[in-house]
Amino acid sequence: MSLKIPDLNINEFTHGETKSLKDLNFFVSDISINNIAPNRPFRSTCYQIALCTSGYIKGKIEDKEIYYDKHTLAVLTPSTVFEMTEVSEDYRCLTVIFKKNFLVEVLNNIYFLDRFRILNNNGLDYLKLTDLDTEKLTIQIENIRDKMKDEQHLFKNDIIRNLIIILLYETENILISHHNVSYTIEKHLRHDKVISDFHELLRKNFFKERKVQFYANKLALSTHQLTKILLKDTGRSAKKHINEILISQAKSLLRSGRYNITEVATSLHYYNLEEFSRFFKKETGMTPLAYLKKKRSNYNTFT
Repeated sequence: MSLKIPDLNINEFTHGETKSLKDLNFFVSDISINNIAPNRPFRSTCYQIALCTSGYIKGKIEDKEIYYDKHTLAVLTPSTVFEMTEVSEDYRCLTVIFKKNFLVEVLNNIYFLDRFRILNNNGLDYLKLTDLDTEKLTIQIENIRDKMKDEQHLFKNDIIRNLIIILLYETENILISHHNVSYTIEKHLRHDKVISDFHELLRKNFFKERKVQFYANKLALSTHQLTKILLKDTGRSAKKHINEILISQAKSLLRSGRYNITEVATSLHYYNLEEFSRFFKKETGMTPLAYLKKKRSNYNTFT
């Protein structure tokens, strides 16, 4: 029997509600998750902001016992391991589910989500809200849900993208206001310079330097220290950061229509096209050619 923790996608979290939708980069719903991996740890492949509207869940997040009931806000990231031990029959929640690429590809900044403490590995697991905060977030989420249903709007995805960003800022503000601000800031500032310097090095060198050792040496750290800092503050390893910026650049060049796949691979110092294709497929789930075909067939849709 496999001991691998299952990764659940958007469709699995919404009981098939998304089957009729072409765009699975985001979804908003009032859902129940009674039948999703009960009594078994799982991860989500996307980010989730969930506001409980009735009932309760008992479970564990990273081995920490939680009780999640009405007016409780929870944020799950792709690095969060969650296990439900008990779910009430009347459990419901307003949930916004979105993929990272939906927000960052158009912004052309793969580090955009790193500014939100609620989305990193040490961010918000769950928080009991005041009536005022509950009302504020409910309105925000319902606005996103209403816009999602507007199939005729030419700029629906762009509006939803911005509404989700507003929701993130509102949620971040609630987190800070509910905790000791000086402690929270101090906790996150300790590694800020390392992360900032790493990102700067990465932006300048990613196209030719793909080994973690290169960046660790430049920062006078061991590879273990660098990865530990990044995992703690961003939820992603150094190697994952490197791969993300490579894929972001590859996608951007492919989308431009100015370069063929071989030229894109060469610009990223992949001189073996098969190696580049394997890397691209491992990170995105499709080959560069399949990605291009998808983009052409959805020319008028941002993904």
